[in-house]
Amino acid sequence: MHTLSNLEEYIGLIYEKYLRRSLIELGEEIIENGYLTDIPLETIFTKIEQNFFLISETKSKKHMISVQEGLQHILKEIEEGLRIPKLPGLKTTFLEFDIITQGFQKSDLIIIAGRPSMGKTAFAFNLARNIAQNHKTGVVFFSLEMTRQQLLYRLLASEVGITSTRLRASRIKETEWIKINNTIQDLSQLRLFIDDTPDLSVGEIKLKVKTINLESSTQINLIVIDYLQLLESVDQDSNRVQELSKITRALKKLARDLNIPIIVLSQLSRNVESRVNKRPILADLRESGCINFSVKKSTSQIKKIKNNSIFCWAGDCISKQKISGVKFTGQKPVYRLESNLGWALLISSNHKILTNKGWKKIDQLSLNNFVSAKLLLGFKSLNKYRITWDKVTRIRYHKLAPVYDLHISNYSNYLTNHLIIHNSIEQDADVVIMLYRDEYYNKDTLEKNLIELIIAKHRNGPVGSTKLIFDPKYLRFFNI
Repeated sequence: MHTLSNLEEYIGLIYEKYLRRSLIELGEEIIENGYLTDIPLETIFTKIEQNFFLISETKSKKHMISVQEGLQHILKEIEEGLRIPKLPGLKTTFLEFDIITQGFQKSDLIIIAGRPSMGKTAFAFNLARNIAQNHKTGVVFFSLEMTRQQLLYRLLASEVGITSTRLRASRIKETEWIKINNTIQDLSQLRLFIDDTPDLSVGEIKLKVKTINLESSTQINLIVIDYLQLLESVDQDSNRVQELSKITRALKKLARDLNIPIIVLSQLSRNVESRVNKRPILADLRESGCINFSVKKSTSQIKKIKNNSIFCWAGDCISKQKISGVKFTGQKPVYRLESNLGWALLISSNHKILTNKGWKKIDQLSLNNFVSAKLLLGFKSLNKYRITWDKVTRIRYHKLAPVYDLHISNYSNYLTNHLIIHNSIEQDADVVIMLYRDEYYNKDTLEKNLIELIIAKHRNGPVGSTKLIFDPKYLRFFNI
């Protein structure tokens, strides 16, 4: 059944076919012109360039907007919000949580992380169910760990207040059958889809979502994935951390392409268990491979770091931070980058350095590119610096050398030899939510049956934390 909800999807398909057909026609024209010896090559090249420009311009205009047009659109959104007060994103019905996040926003990548037994799957499934019901919208839950049968038993148990164990064993009282039947009828109205295909890739997820959008009357407006470390990478990399980085990057791109929020669950590093305070922090997620803050430095550079501290750039200031760990990663090719001001840097080919056009890998740089550099202002004792742009004058292979991972809490870059380089593979998450249940670690805690939601990162809003009541018997969550 095809409805207006599929209109945008059909327009996108038609537009893509149009561009492909245009490229085919251009290719045929190039072949034909190649045989015409009576027309000067310059004329042919000029015509080809003009036609190719017209095609590429058509594609680029799709994503280009003037400031005037963009601000008019924002003004309409603000006026609409005044007329009908509501959250800009998908609300979860968890009141304090929604106040902090303002709902899940379109094109956002949201990571929900926690150690095992914190309730990640239960919480995410509650979110999916609440949003599907409250917004009367399509939600798809990709479960790479649990089967759809297990999830459906959980859903039914949560709604009727009968444990999954009793439901599976068919130990149902006669008076409970009516409630079960009525609940199943109500749940059947939800536009909630469950896919338990194992070993999915991001590309397969995209295809499945587009298929639902095209073949049903439902438009998917939220994707939930359980969980990140079980997703397959198309490019098999020897380093799983780099594979996960590529996956999160692809998920962020998918969220933007579909213009919907994507929630992905993630395990946390075992480092949590070794600490006295078990509350998770952002570094636990970074070291888990989701947002990895490892940096590559040669042995000679490692020796220059005194007292286990290093300078980091926070966007408007430079501060000294502690190094939380150094790990040897093997012998790798190292390159030497030299700048106009005389600074030199030895880094591996896939490492990133800050340029005037954003973060770039060393193998993406060329001569005359501009990289960031730290300049001292005034007296050295004042530690006042500013960032300037310094021209790259030379890039050459240095040698095969020992390379290390350097871990720095709370920062995604650091300064070495006056140049700013990146110490994360990628930071794609717009929102990072950590789950913590004190009762799991401290049996005598006063916070029994409570779960803390720690918003550790929020790209477009505040961070903070809030708590919910957690019912472990039926895996339900309630406002306090």
